[in-house]
Amino acid sequence: MQSRPWPTPTDHVVIRRRWTYAPPPWVIYEAVVDEPEQWLSLLTAEAKPQVAASRRPDAVLLRPWVDAAVHAVELVIERDRSRGSQVTVLAYSDVPSLDDETRRSVNYRLGTIFGAALRAWVDEPRG
Repeated sequence: MQSRPWPTPTDHVVIRRRWTYAPPPWVIYEAVVDEPEQWLSLLTAEAKPQVAASRRPDAVLLRPWVDAAVHAVELVIERDRSRGSQVTVLAYSDVPSLDDETRRSVNYRLGTIFGAALRAWVDEPRG
């Protein structure tokens, strides 16, 4: 993993997930930073994530988002062994661990966002 371009948002990483994508890192970065309205559907009462910091093309820090217990979501975007990308998603909280229900909910939501919605958008051919 590349060096972090900003201080750790909080002391506790409560969820760490990783996805791979066919497009290169710059495509993932642009989708997250410049085009979220194209692929991200917010749930009722879910706040739109704000880009708190970013470093093109390999890091994005989103705040606040996903759940009140999660204070920041960090994306580390790297080239994978093929020509595509690998994205590590870190969810930060002020508490060392989330309760089971919240952890499952946040895990599921991150999966629907990065494992499904973002993947569908970046894999869609656009001319």
